[in-house]
Parts: sequence; structure tokens; C-alpha cells
Amino acid sequence: KDNPPAIIVSNGETIIVETAKPGIPDEVFTKDYSVVPFPKRVLTITGPIYVEGCEPGDILKIDIKNIELDVNGKMWMGQWMGILMDEVDHCFLKKVKVENNVVHFSEDITFPTTPMIGTIGVAPAGEDIACLIPGEHGANMDALNASIGNSVYLKAQVKGGLLSIGDVHAAMGLGEVLGTGIEIGSTVTMTLSVVKDMDIKHPLIETPTHYEFLVSNVDLFEASKEATRTAISFVQEKNHCVFDEAYALVGQTSNLKIMQVVNPVFTISIEIPKKVLKS
Repeated sequence: KDNPPAIIVSNGETIIVETAKPGIPDEVFTKDYSVVPFPKRVLTITGPIYVEGCEPGDILKIDIKNIELDVNGKMWMGQWMGILMDEVDHCFLKKVKVENNVVHFSEDITFPTTPMIGTIGVAPAGEDIACLIPGEHGANMDALNASIGNSVYLKAQVKGGLLSIGDVHAAMGLGEVLGTGIEIGSTVTMTLSVVKDMDIKHPLIETPTHYEFLVSNVDLFEASKEATRTAISFVQEKNHCVFDEAYALVGQTSNLKIMQVVNPVFTISIEIPKKVLKS
């Protein structure tokens, strides 16, 4: 909250943000970690962005208009990251080319890009939180739907919101089990708007067909329960129905998904289809 804003923008303004290339140097992966300590995990984030008219408690809406990717991407793992970090005994670094919306994984394996913003968050009002750690303020949620054509909603905790973004991926599988996506530099075009008549506790993503709430917790089961509670309350509000009916509808139409299991705090999401909501 004490970081000076990199830029001050008007409510409703569209801006272009340059996000950083992967900052971890190649020599990190040549060291013998049986004799030297593991490297510190650091995310390089661009911001913060101060939005005029955004007060604590307001909702900051981020419409993601476009994500242009650099050409060179990286992915890596080691004994200090990834879901199987206790089972690997060496470091791994792979560089790939990303051209014409295609990832060139190898000479004979390619697949389409799925650009997304891995880390997007506002400044917390209390103690400082490392950008690596997700929570109600957003941050390193690694949500695949934080992507082109969708909107991210975050509850501002400080004046101006102080939004920061980074950790853009050219592609990533659900769960981010390796510990990284295809980390890459980018330019992100987005429109920032202040919403006054809305109240949400957890980050929300809106797609053309769904609403998706994101909940982070050190316990995946507790995160799953909180996500389910959040979805039920949302359906109750939109459909003006009792808990039982909302719970039943969530149980039959919503999707509970694991966003990432490799950060200090895990992230779960629950998708609610718009077609089952009355308002």
C-alpha cells in the first residue's frame, strides 16, 4: 500500500501495460543445490496503477482487451518448486518460441497459445503480502480465465486500488503442476473501471458464459468449501431463492476447479453458468 503508483488513470480509461520477461537467470539451473541453498522465488510485477475515484470497498473491474506475447518463453522446475518438488533431484529449464499464436515445444510438438495473466491483484490494506501469495486481494491466482475478452473483479482495499499485474503465460495447464507456465513477457491492453454498487469478498472473473469465483487457502478442502459457499450465496442473491435450492443448483451446474497447487497458498475456483441465473 505504500508503493508509489507508477501511473494514475481515470475511471474507465484503457491503458497498455508492459509486463516483464522471466527474470530468473539461466545460471540458476546449473548449480548443485546439494551444496548451495535453493533460489528465492520472486515474481516481477508491473505497477501499481492508481485508479481515480476508487475507494476502499469499491470493486475494481479489469476488462482484458488483449494480450500480446513476446517471442521467447521459458518454463522450469527444480527441487524448490512444482507439485513433485520432493521427488526431483535436479533442475530443468526449457526455452520455447512463441509465434503466430503457436507454442513450438519441440520440432515435432506444437500447440496453440492460451495467453493469461498469472498474477493480478490490488494492494492489501494490512501488512504487505508478497506478490507470490494469492488471497482476497487477488495476486498469484494463475486463473486461466484471466484472459482476453474476460473481466476480473477485485475488491479495493486502499484508495486508488493500486493494481499490479504480471506473470503472464503463453500457456499453462490447470493446476500449474510444473510450478511454472510458459513464462513470457507481454503487453496487456485493459480497461479499468470502478464499480460502486457491487460487493464481493473473493476475486471474480466474468466470461461471456460464466461467473467464476476464486478462493485461496493453504488447505485445498477448506478452499473448496469456501468456494462452494460463495457460489451458493451468489445464486441465492441472483435467483432470490433459499439455501437448499441454490445449493442443489450449484451442485448440478457449477464446476469446481483447481487453479494452482504450487504457490504457498493454493487457489480453487468455482464456475457458475449464467444461463441458470435469473438476474
